[in-house]
Amino acid sequence: MNKTMKIVLALVVVVAIAGGALLMSNSKDDNKSTNNGSSPNNSSSSNQSGSSSSDDSDVAMTITYNGTSFSESANSIKAGQKVKVVNDSSEALAFDSDPHPVHTDNTELNAGDIGPGESKTFIVDKKGTWGYHNHLNSSQHGEIVVE
Repeated sequence: MNKTMKIVLALVVVVAIAGGALLMSNSKDDNKSTNNGSSPNNSSSSNQSGSSSSDDSDVAMTITYNGTSFSESANSIKAGQKVKVVNDSSEALAFDSDPHPVHTDNTELNAGDIGPGESKTFIVDKKGTWGYHNHLNSSQHGEIVVE
């Protein structure tokens, strides 16, 4: 096998490995949005009607999106408590942590897409003050304090 063939073969192997890694990454991203975050403690729930579900008694903070802004039901929560994000609008919401567009400050907040009238609930363990926003319109944002 000549040198050119070895180089071509090496490039094919590198491209195949990179393609496989990309497919695995996309699969993990799909699971992340389905599972509602990267933390194994996170739980997800959808609520089509927009009314409270029976397990809301242990939710420490509800963040409600009205189509133009967010409102929080509490000023802060303790680490390990549940947060519920409610999309109380007729618009799509992509709820993610700051900074836009990479969402890396606190990935526990990366709830992803929440349809109109739906909600997602998750646990936040990481202490600090964390910004969040609507990825579809990053001028719509808020802040959560975890003590």
